[in-house]
Amino acid sequence: MYISNTLILQLNLLATIVLLTVSCGLFFRKNNIKANIFLGFLLLYPAITIMINAIFIIFRKHNLLFLAPVNIGINLTFGPVLLSYLHFIQGKGGNAAAGKILHFVPALIVFTSSVYYLFIPGNELIRVFNDVLAGNNTYINCINLFLLIHIGIYLYIAWRRTKVYEARALDLGISETETSVKWQKAFLICIISVNILLLLAYSLPVVITGKAHIYSDLIATPVTALIMYGFMIYKGLSYHVIYSKPEYQAYTAAAAPLNSFIEEVEASNKQRRQSPVYEDEFINEVNARLNELFQCQKIHVRPGLKLHDVAAILSVSPAVLSGFINSRLKMTFFEMVNHYRVEEAKQLLVHPDYRHYKIEYIGEASGFNSRASFFSVFKKQVGKTPQAFKDEHSLPLN
Repeated sequence: MYISNTLILQLNLLATIVLLTVSCGLFFRKNNIKANIFLGFLLLYPAITIMINAIFIIFRKHNLLFLAPVNIGINLTFGPVLLSYLHFIQGKGGNAAAGKILHFVPALIVFTSSVYYLFIPGNELIRVFNDVLAGNNTYINCINLFLLIHIGIYLYIAWRRTKVYEARALDLGISETETSVKWQKAFLICIISVNILLLLAYSLPVVITGKAHIYSDLIATPVTALIMYGFMIYKGLSYHVIYSKPEYQAYTAAAAPLNSFIEEVEASNKQRRQSPVYEDEFINEVNARLNELFQCQKIHVRPGLKLHDVAAILSVSPAVLSGFINSRLKMTFFEMVNHYRVEEAKQLLVHPDYRHYKIEYIGEASGFNSRASFFSVFKKQVGKTPQAFKDEHSLPLN
C-alpha cells in the first residue's frame, strides 16, 4: 500500500470512529427518545459510506463491486430519515416520513441493481471495477448524481417545513420552540454545506479532467464527516436539543398548540382549494376587512398585537386567517404587521408634528415593543436606519 493510501485510510478510520462514537451515544442514552435515535441514524450514513469506500477502493476488492450501488442505495434513505428526525424534534406525534414505503422506492431499485454485479464473470468484473475506479462507469456516475439531486430535494422539503414551523410559532407568539428552530436551521445548513462540498468533490474532476474521480470520495467524505462531528459537539450541546424523555415531554407539551395550529392551517388551505367559488368570496371579504383594520383603523399600532386578536375581530379562526395571509399575501402574520408598522414609522419620521420626537418614541407609536426590534425590522425593510431615513426625507427647518 502506498503511503498516500495509508494516510487516506487513517483519515477515513478517524472519521468513522468519531461518527460511530457519537451515534452510539445517541442510540444508548438513558430515557431515550425517537428524535435522538433518528439523529444517530443520520450520523451513520457518512460512516457507512466511508467504510464501504475503504473496503473496495483502497483494498481494490473487485469481487465487492456490488457494494457501490448498495452504498448509494443506503444513502437514498437519508431523506426520509431526515424528515422523520424533523418530525420528532418538532414535537409531533404519529407516523413520520420513515413509515411511508413510497419514500424508499428509489433505494429499493438501486439495491436491486447491485445483484447484477454478483453475476458478472471474473475478467469482465475486473474491467467494470477498473472503469468504476477511473470514474468511467456511466451507471455508477448517474446514480451518484441522482443521489445528490435526491438529497437536495429532501433538504429543500426539510427547509420549507422548518420555515413553516418557525413562521407559525411567530404567528402564535410561542417562544418555547425558538431554540429548537435555531438548531433545526443550523443542522440543515450544515448538511447543505456538506453536500455542496461533496458535489464540488464530484464535479470538479469532471470539469477539469472530463471524468469523475472515485478517489475524491475517500478525501471529501471523511472531511465532511469530521465537519459534522465538530458541528454536533459545538451546536448540539450549546442548543441543548439532545433531549431526555422528561425534557422531551415538556417540549412536546409546549409545542402541542403550535403543531395543532399547523394542522388546522393545512386543513383549511386544503378545504378552500377544493371550493374555488367559496375561495373567491372569502378572499374578497377577508382582504377588504384586513385593509379596513390596518389601513384605516391602524390596528397595527397596538403593542403586542397577536394573530388571535385580529382573527377574533374578523370572526374567523386563527388557522384560516394565517392560511389566507400566507397564501395570498405571501408573508406571515408577523411580517404583515411589521410591514404596516414600518410604513407607519416612515410617515411619522417625516411628519412636521413629530419632528422633535425621539426615534424611540416613533417606534413605540408605530407599535414596536422595543428600540432594538424597531431598528432591526426598519433597517431590514427599508435598507437604512430610522435616523438615516429621517435625515434624508425631512424638510429643513425655516
